[in-house]
Amino acid sequence: MFPAYPPPAFTQWTTREVHGFLAESLFLISHTGTHVDAPSHFEPGGKTIDEIPLDGFVTPGHVLDVRGLRAKTLITPDHLRKARRRLTAKIQAGEAVLVWTGWERKLGTPAYLTDHPGLSGAGAKLLLEWGAGLVGIDTANIDHPDDPKYPAHHTLLRGNTPILENVVNLVEIGPAPFILVALPLRLEGATGSPIRLVALL
Repeated sequence: MFPAYPPPAFTQWTTREVHGFLAESLFLISHTGTHVDAPSHFEPGGKTIDEIPLDGFVTPGHVLDVRGLRAKTLITPDHLRKARRRLTAKIQAGEAVLVWTGWERKLGTPAYLTDHPGLSGAGAKLLLEWGAGLVGIDTANIDHPDDPKYPAHHTLLRGNTPILENVVNLVEIGPAPFILVALPLRLEGATGSPIRLVALL
């Protein structure tokens, strides 16, 4: 969880003995675990999660492999261009781009939340220029952990490009394109939603 948020809580709400069936109550922030940020998460007047067309969440995807970066490295356009050269297909307008830092290996440690690489504002702008319709990363925050201005968030969300965070298992995909499925819950007025992120290979 991002440090500003409480952890999720799941409580058994009914029992078979009393009610005849089981159900749980769920308490969680809309940006829990692997999730999507809607433009309204940062941008006044930006679209909420229920206002974003669903076709953008089922789309061809590409993994940009930028692994090997040191802690707190700022991911620049040069990093992204170098990674793009290893793809087997061109990124087309509206497609998804997932930035693979390898930081998933730090899950469960303080470093996962505080020392991860982060996408620069210029890097985010380049992804928009390439036509990315959805951008994800395998860290808890797409921005550099020490930048309180959140330039990558602002750049992408102003461009109406939703952001996926806490992406995992990118090692399973490779440089070839795939079909990404990242459907959010239809939460009226919400700034984001947990998702079950799937790659169809």
